[in-house]
Amino acid sequence: MKFRKLTIENYKSFQFPTEIVFPMGEDGRSIFLIGGMNGAGKTSIMEAVNYCLYGGKADEIFRNINRREKAKDNANVAFELVVEMDDGSELVVKRSWTVGAISEPKSRDLTERLVVVRDGKRVSVQNQEIWQDFIRAAIPPGITQFFFFDGEKIQEIAADDHSEVRLKSSLEAALGIQYINRLASDIVYIKQEERKGFIEISDEDLEFKQSELKREKSKQARKHQERDALRSEFDGFKAHLDEAKRRFEATFHAVPESLEAMREQEKKRVFAANRLAQVESEIRGLCEKALPFSIAGKLFDGIRRQIEVERESASGDAIKENAAALAKRIVRVVEEPEPIYSERLSGERMTELERRIFRMLKEGDPRADVEKVLELSDRDAARVLNRMEALENSDVFLLKPLLEEAHGLAVQVRQLEGLGQAGALTPTERDLFDELQGVMEGCSTQIGRKTEQLRLVEEDILTLGKRIGDIEVEIEKLYEKHHVSKEKADFMDECDAIASVLNQFIVRLRKNKVHLLQEKTFEMYRLLSSRSGLIKDITIDDKTYEVRITDRNGHEIRKSALSAGEKEVFAISLLWGLAQTSELKLPIIIDTPLSRLDSTHRDNIVNNYFPNAGEQVIILSTDTEIDTNYYRSLKPRLSGAASLEFDQRQELTTFRQGYFWEKHHG
Repeated sequence: MKFRKLTIENYKSFQFPTEIVFPMGEDGRSIFLIGGMNGAGKTSIMEAVNYCLYGGKADEIFRNINRREKAKDNANVAFELVVEMDDGSELVVKRSWTVGAISEPKSRDLTERLVVVRDGKRVSVQNQEIWQDFIRAAIPPGITQFFFFDGEKIQEIAADDHSEVRLKSSLEAALGIQYINRLASDIVYIKQEERKGFIEISDEDLEFKQSELKREKSKQARKHQERDALRSEFDGFKAHLDEAKRRFEATFHAVPESLEAMREQEKKRVFAANRLAQVESEIRGLCEKALPFSIAGKLFDGIRRQIEVERESASGDAIKENAAALAKRIVRVVEEPEPIYSERLSGERMTELERRIFRMLKEGDPRADVEKVLELSDRDAARVLNRMEALENSDVFLLKPLLEEAHGLAVQVRQLEGLGQAGALTPTERDLFDELQGVMEGCSTQIGRKTEQLRLVEEDILTLGKRIGDIEVEIEKLYEKHHVSKEKADFMDECDAIASVLNQFIVRLRKNKVHLLQEKTFEMYRLLSSRSGLIKDITIDDKTYEVRITDRNGHEIRKSALSAGEKEVFAISLLWGLAQTSELKLPIIIDTPLSRLDSTHRDNIVNNYFPNAGEQVIILSTDTEIDTNYYRSLKPRLSGAASLEFDQRQELTTFRQGYFWEKHHG
């Protein structure tokens, strides 16, 4: 895996979109040197890579937005990393934080967005989480600290005698042991989950259920026999009934009616007669109460008109009586509250106007003169009108439907009052009639009883059938559990065996990996250390990861007894050993690695570590770390060099080709 290009926009001093292209050598290897003074943005490059790959907290991103852009309410940050995968495919990871059109934005307004493009195809529109997991699997965040590190990381490992122990989880991840551990834990978890559902089924449990099934099937068989007997009895009564009906029809030439039907017919006759008497009573009541008055109903409209006319005439008389007062009020309305005419009338004309109005009101409408016939007061007129309305809405209008109903009931009663067949029979025929009626009634009664008994038996059979089905399902499940219980027990034993094998494998893998880590760490340490001749071996405990350094005499040298430079060299060697042991082909990004080293150790790192650190090495350095001499020494191995120019006045970082003094010619 190699980084091809990094783009930073609006982060710290990278105000404008800044592209950093990582050149590759002809042999596919690359050492790319980026120079920058302190504060120019070297650390920002490493942070941009981490944020682009793994995201970050909104408040951290917001705090590091370019100050000039933030002052303009532009709180949008973007990173883009172009990666060449080991299979040659291109992966583009774009991650941005935006706030939209918000005045005075805050960190909580930031919205994070991830877009992944693989071989030119956008693949993360609907599955952002899946592709975030893919990135984490390809470039594990717990391991990148051994590939992307700065002077502070070197110091952290160098300054502590037990730093390796504290890095245990990260070391195991780098060595590939962490995943085997997780697999072993998963196996144990699966076993525990299987144990939860594990129920041992005994032979006694199965025998009990089988005996219960046998009892229910016996009940079902008895119910089937009972149903067959009832059906046979039902068929016998049905045959007797049919024979009695046939004899009845042959003898009396009519369809036989049961006593129940005859009783029903008599009930209908009595009901119809009672209802007829009730209807006739209602008709008489209506005729006695409202009928005489309702006959005068055709006169109601004339009476109403006369009452209305006399009321209007009374209103006209009232106007005539008060004509003088009304004329004065009408004339005043002409001028109050203000005149409604343009030319004011004189007093004489106003008097004349009042006189004319008085005369008009006094005379009234000659057409309104009406002969007073009723001369009712308002109260009496209202009572007359209400009474007429009540008569119009009275029950007398129900008389017609009642008469029709009475006619229909009379016809029905006459039809039902016939004497029936039995009334015209001879004594012999009468005896046969009664005999056949008795047989038919008895058969019908028995058929009804057998029908109900059959219904109840059928219900019992259905209930027993369902119960038997449920027991059979229970027995089937018991048999499955009975058979499965042994399989589950075997499976749990296999889980134990697999977990045991995995634990043994972890022990051996850790031993092998740690042994390889020892070799690789010591291999680089010999190249970098100024005291390599004094140190015989570096050993790492395969359980605790405790590091022991022994001299030529076999005496242990504590890491704290080493010089500051030797400690840093050891830390760099351990980081290189971890990168080599992990077998991941990730780029190495080193930020200011030489700041605290003496000249001897610097020489060794420049000449021995940088060329061998990895297939792609990106070095971020000041001009005092990789100075003119080291640059001259390193230049033949470089695939390119660049520098970060920082304008202090504008607080702006610009990326330029060429290293410091060579940038204008690069």
